[in-house]
Amino acid sequence: MSANQKRVQQLGATKVAVTSLQPLGCLPRTTVDSSFQRCNTTQNQAVAYHNLLLQQTVAKLNNDSQTSTFFIIDLYTSFTTVLNQNPDYQGKLRFESPLKPCCIGMNGYFCGGVDQKGVKMFTVCSDLKSAFFLGFVTSN
Repeated sequence: MSANQKRVQQLGATKVAVTSLQPLGCLPRTTVDSSFQRCNTTQNQAVAYHNLLLQQTVAKLNNDSQTSTFFIIDLYTSFTTVLNQNPDYQGKLRFESPLKPCCIGMNGYFCGGVDQKGVKMFTVCSDLKSAFFLGFVTSN
């Protein structure tokens, strides 16, 4: 990553944004194993370590740089802030089940998929605003 950022800098970029990883252990492909009830802490610990190394690399790049400034867009904190159920301005929880996607494909079909007979192979929640994650594919 550091080498690529240096290349971008050599091309003349003066401001460079780099995204951290979101909590991968909270994505539907992982939380499906707990019926969308729990994040995988092992995966999130690995992501936290990655993001720590990213912060250290960006700090070193900024320290070594005379012309460029590198910024981190913190997706991890953005995701966890939403997933931790902070109430909206009316005190209502934003999502009933924050880890559960609105649309779930069945038997390997994507959300919106139909079989050869045109039968819908997915389910959709009743209110799109009730879900943080939009779609997911199940394997069974």
